[in-house]
Amino acid sequence: MSKLTEGLTYDYLGAEAAPTREERLEVTYAFCGSCDGLKKGMGQGCTKYNSRKFAQGGGCQLNLALGIARTFQNVVIVVHGPLGCASNNLARAGYNRTFRVLKNKPASENIWIHTNLDENDVIGGGVAKLREAILYAEKEYHPEAIVVGNSCVPGIIGDDIDSLINELGEQLSAKVVPIHCEGFKSRFVASGYDSAYHGVLKKMVDPVAPYERSVPEDGGAVSAKDREKLLHSRTVNLLNVGSTSFGDEAELSRLLQAIGLNVRVMPLYSSVDEISRMGEAALNISICATHDDYLVGHLKERFGSEYVVDTLPIGIKNTGQWLRAIARVFKLEEEVEHLIALETAQLEQALEPLKKVLKGKTIFVGGGETRIFTTAEFYQSLGMKVLGLKPHNFDRFAVPMIDDITDQEAIVDVAPGQPAEEVVLLNKLRPDIYVGHVGANAWVMKLGIPTVPLFGQAFNYMGYSGAFELARKAARTLQNTTFSKKIAANLPLPFKPAWFESSPSENIKQAQG
Repeated sequence: MSKLTEGLTYDYLGAEAAPTREERLEVTYAFCGSCDGLKKGMGQGCTKYNSRKFAQGGGCQLNLALGIARTFQNVVIVVHGPLGCASNNLARAGYNRTFRVLKNKPASENIWIHTNLDENDVIGGGVAKLREAILYAEKEYHPEAIVVGNSCVPGIIGDDIDSLINELGEQLSAKVVPIHCEGFKSRFVASGYDSAYHGVLKKMVDPVAPYERSVPEDGGAVSAKDREKLLHSRTVNLLNVGSTSFGDEAELSRLLQAIGLNVRVMPLYSSVDEISRMGEAALNISICATHDDYLVGHLKERFGSEYVVDTLPIGIKNTGQWLRAIARVFKLEEEVEHLIALETAQLEQALEPLKKVLKGKTIFVGGGETRIFTTAEFYQSLGMKVLGLKPHNFDRFAVPMIDDITDQEAIVDVAPGQPAEEVVLLNKLRPDIYVGHVGANAWVMKLGIPTVPLFGQAFNYMGYSGAFELARKAARTLQNTTFSKKIAANLPLPFKPAWFESSPSENIKQAQG
């Protein structure tokens, strides 16, 4: 268990839905100032009360929640809401098939059913349509699980989907999983992760036989009789997220296997049977606290499974920190130090020519909080100067990462979405390169700033091989900036000059006291 999660206690099993992140985490979605100012504000507890006078846009919790569920094999998704809710998830079907093939899993189709609530349903209730959709899914597709995503409208009108699911439970062979992801309940879109895992863990994860989860103290040979117990004692769940690529999973699995661990990558792209056995592992390993902290806490309460929530394994420093935290659980400190020394020496040699290109260049990083701070720290270690960071939100898990940024006066703009606000800041800072979340490059390129994607399913970003790829991408981009200059010259942003003279913090209401 990480120090980051100490003191966090919830009723995981008793509640119908996961608590909002406002209830359980020190979290803010509105701040613009220095790294040092953000750390002080979080320490005093006032920054979490900041708010916005205006929000240009944000994410949808339903999309994040179903983004997890849509990857499961032989599952039907039932979207309970008006037509249009979660429609952008449909475009991911082809990629899901590709990813399953890469992982040697059946290339099954994504099947979606929509209850299509209308004005009459808002008045009379939509439970009848949901009942029809669930029964149709069972009869037509015979899935192993049916996932019901409850959107804002049924949450507002009070559709009791849990009672309906309990009523239908004995009539169906499929497991029916309710996911309460009504977006109006929380300002933090990442609450969608918690909503998905709450339903999945309550309805899809089965009780398991207890296994011995300890390694022999003397480190001696293991008898044949104890071999099976030892296998389970060194079995770990490597918890993947939507932004991890197949290359990331392969690299992190390679490193964990090198110190003697039996690695299972889940829950995304897993079968219902694989998910049902999540409780068997001796350790649950988080890649991203924003994504996993509720999941690992639930598994700890239910199965007693230990977990590691430490940092995101991007770059030399944070990959080493992540590996050491895992090795301590199994008393493999000697093995992990040997691995880290070997990998670091090889990587440092490969990075030397790239450092010559990157040294002295300035960078701005935007996206998920833990990913951007670890990414910024790595580029900083290559000789680059961090001008600013834009996390979607900021909570207690990222607080220790602030100290990794050498220039504590670097700007942090905490903002979910808000591209118009971001371009004002970028226009003032004018970094040499922008590393950002998918979708941001269209705005940034029009400023003439070259960009590198923060993540991508076709590339490797994590571990030691991922660090090399990050450096190589940035170096290649900086060696030829013609494309971004031509974009800026021919495709201007839709803002008047006066907008670029405004303050990036214009719409942030600072909490008093």
